[in-house]
Parts: sequence; structure tokens; C-alpha cells
Amino acid sequence: MPRLSDPRRLPRRNHYQEGPGFLFLATQGGRPPTGGSAERVASVVRRRRAALRRLEAGETPAAICADVGCSRASLYRWRSRHARDGLGGLLDRPRRGRASSVPPVVERLVVTVRLLSYWNSRRLAAEFRRREIWPLSHAQVDRIVSRAGTHRPSSARQPGPRYERAAPNELWHIDMKGPFYFAGTARRGSCHFAGLVDDHSRYLLGIRAVPTREALPILELLHEAVELCGVPLELMTDNGTPFVAIVRSMLSRFQRSLADLRVRHIRTQIDTPWTNGKIEAFWNILQAEVLDRQHLADLAAAEAAVQAYAGYYNLHRLHGELAWHTPAERFDGTPFTDRGFEHVPSLAGAASLLNQLIPLR
Repeated sequence: MPRLSDPRRLPRRNHYQEGPGFLFLATQGGRPPTGGSAERVASVVRRRRAALRRLEAGETPAAICADVGCSRASLYRWRSRHARDGLGGLLDRPRRGRASSVPPVVERLVVTVRLLSYWNSRRLAAEFRRREIWPLSHAQVDRIVSRAGTHRPSSARQPGPRYERAAPNELWHIDMKGPFYFAGTARRGSCHFAGLVDDHSRYLLGIRAVPTREALPILELLHEAVELCGVPLELMTDNGTPFVAIVRSMLSRFQRSLADLRVRHIRTQIDTPWTNGKIEAFWNILQAEVLDRQHLADLAAAEAAVQAYAGYYNLHRLHGELAWHTPAERFDGTPFTDRGFEHVPSLAGAASLLNQLIPLR
């Protein structure tokens, strides 16, 4: 279900990438396993030998190091090793490292889960620890996926301003997203999604697939959440037409309903989506874990997909901003009892096989 802003967006999938001397399974920009090829080793030796010739010719070490990109200690180390061993002394020597403490079966399990779920190393380590599969650190996972050629290079994100209420039901975030177009139909239709998230716990209070951007489905979603979870102190929305009246002197139907419930309505400033960031982050998660992985044919299929995902998101999905707890653990204390992968949508098809690989400790 591609979004209107990117109608040609394709579902995520694994890619086989081929090059000289290797064939590997990569995910979203992965790289082949690191292992020096003959061309790379020869270029390194030539570059270092050229630096030593410049040093013998009388150039200053500072100028040579600036051009080559090395330290002065490395330059003199290359000179002494070349004088003793010839060109072989300019090769990188293997570094002694500790033997891996992770059993091979766990490494295979990490790589398989990585290829199916696209989880990063911190998420993989947290999932394996909390499901009591193996006490992995994210550094161990980084080394495993790097050796297997399934890592993804990424630039560090710059975090924006953040805030969080101290308790559940102090602040709720509500928003609509879309349109999302149906796939596989002769006459392409579309739908919108309406979602409601608690600020403190990121608990998904409700979600619906609706045909249009109207206030009535949003009000029904809000009233259902109030009946199940209580009345919030504040509710945050953007300035869209379902939430705010066009005329400033008038109240929309949504605003009148909030006034009846005695809920303070907080409106974000224009062009500041990060202010309503909890629900915006949920839309990104929904896009990556549901909409990019499924072809939804109609409104009923979209509603069934998001309702099924809501149960996983609240009860079984670990959240990095919650110290790798589930939203339900923080919202009402519902314990996390998962020990396998059968509740993870991206791993459900292979859950029985993955559970067989889990070592008994």
C-alpha cells in the first residue's frame, strides 16, 4: 500500500547482490563480508611503499602523513618492517581477538532473524535477552551480522527536542494518516488510518482504517478509548480539518466533544510534526512493519491488518525508548511473557523453525 507521497514505494524484500568473487544476501544496502581481496591488498602495499620512497627522498613526515592519511608512528613502523621483511612487512598483520563466545546455532539464529525482520543490532540483542534465548550484547550482534554480510550502513540520527509525561493518561496523541492506496484491484481505492497513542507509555489506545478524513470515525475511536482506558487530562492534535474548525471563532465537532469531556485540547504549531512525535513515530513503524510488507486489497483487509498489528505492538513489541519494554508493561503493568517468535508478524511464518534453533541452557 504505497503512500500518496511515494506511490512507487515497493515492499521491503531481501536482495541478492553479486560482485567479483562473492554472492551474498543483503538487506536494504548491506555489504559483502569483509575480507581483503588481492586488488585491495596490492593497492595498500603500493600506497605505503610510495610513502616510504617520499620519506627516503627527504620529504617531511608531516607532509607525507597528511597526504596518505596515517600517523607518524605508522609511517616509521612501516619503514622498520620494510627494512626487515621487504614488501611483506607492509601487509596488515592479523589481529588476535577473542574467540566468539556465541554458539554457532545462536549466530545462525541471529542472521535468520535479521534477514526476516530488518531489526538493528540493539533491537536484536534486546529481543534475545528478554525472550531468554541468549544474553547477547549489541556489539556481539554487530560482529555477527558484519561477518555474514547482512549489516546496513547508516548515518547517525540527530535527535530533536523530546518530552514525556510522567504517567499514563496525562497526554494522548491523535492523528490521521493517508491516503493509502489498495493494491490488486481493478478500480484502485484508498483509505486513511486514524490512531491514538498514549504519551507516557506509547500504548496504542486505538486504530481504525477509515474511507475518508471525517470527524465521526475519529470521535468513535476517541469514545471507545475513553471507555476502555479512562479520560485523559490533555489531548494533542495537529491543525487538520477533522480536529480544528476553519473559522477561528467556531468550535469543530471534535473540539466540542473534548470540551464535554473536560479534556484540554493542545494544538501543534503549523509545520512542526515533531511536536506530535509519538503518533508520527508510530506511523513510521506501521509503514515499515505492516504496509511495506502486505498488499491490502480493500478497507476490510486494511482494518483487519492494523487491528491484528495493534495487539502485537502493545503486548509483544519491545520499544527502544521504553528501555526495551512493551507499551503494555508501562501502561498497565501487563507482563511480557514471550519466549519464542510466534507473535512477531515478520517471523510468524518461520517461528516453528526458529524456535527449534533456540538452544536449551
